[in-house]
Amino acid sequence: MTGTVWQPPQDLPFHWHVYDVGHLLPDGWAAALLDVAREHAVRRVFRPTMSTAREVAGAEIPMHSVDGEVLRRAAPWTFDLYSGWFKQLGERTAEEKLEETSSDNRALSLNIQQGITMRYPCHVDSNPMQGLLYLTSCTEETGGGLVVARDRAARDVAGVDADAMRIYPSAGQLYFFDARRHAHYVEPLRRDDAVRAVLTMNYYSPSCPETVRPSGLDEQLFGR
Repeated sequence: MTGTVWQPPQDLPFHWHVYDVGHLLPDGWAAALLDVAREHAVRRVFRPTMSTAREVAGAEIPMHSVDGEVLRRAAPWTFDLYSGWFKQLGERTAEEKLEETSSDNRALSLNIQQGITMRYPCHVDSNPMQGLLYLTSCTEETGGGLVVARDRAARDVAGVDADAMRIYPSAGQLYFFDARRHAHYVEPLRRDDAVRAVLTMNYYSPSCPETVRPSGLDEQLFGR
């Protein structure tokens, strides 16, 4: 290095923490949630109408998911983890206590991708801690990676792809991260018969309360 003395940036780069928890959960947990998805998943079309969306105008992206209200009835143990052990694990990586959401739908969802035509929309989070428990594994060969922009100015998929990191999770891994300033999306799978399934968890905090959640997000995700 020559010339101007390099100084490290003040902002932290995007980072995440992973816990390998699948082998510690009850036998058959992933299969049970996949059964819930087969029975209860609803197809919706996501349109980027809220402030956290990072998609080109007019985009329409199909999504399959099981809402938190359904999970409360069909798999209540997921909420025990959300408000208990998983929350405690998330707080190990946070600088303050985490807060649960005010509704089941905002707390948990089970997101499903099938085949080569689906992806999860590009967005930034409004919550300071996101938890993701993966039911299935993804690799470079299967696709379905979580694609995260290094450039905080990225405003759509093309901007993310211009300088991105790709995370390929394994079944049973629990991820925690803060992606309020890093646009991210889930890339399509590469086989027609492939399935990607993840249980998502949202937490807020005293410094970033649930009141910051953008208008219109619930309507797009839950149809209300």
